Amino acid sequence: AWNTWFAQQHIAPLRIGYERLAGNPAATLISVCEALGVQPPSADDVRPGVAALSDEISLDWMRRDRLDAAV
Repeated sequence: AWNTWFAQQHIAPLRIGYERLAGNPAATLISVCEALGVQPPSADDVRPGVAALSDEISLDWMRRDRLDAAV
């Protein structure tokens, strides 16, 4: 539904995946600012306030989500 709405509004959304954001938050911040047409801050000091999750609990949630989506 979002893709349809964006197309109707003639908007090309900026798509950012979790892996990209988690892998390089500073570069992602710069790309968001560029897309918005604002001056990016110094991204050298960008540090996410959370750590990437990739343990057994995360894998379990991912499995559950996929099972729910398949129903």
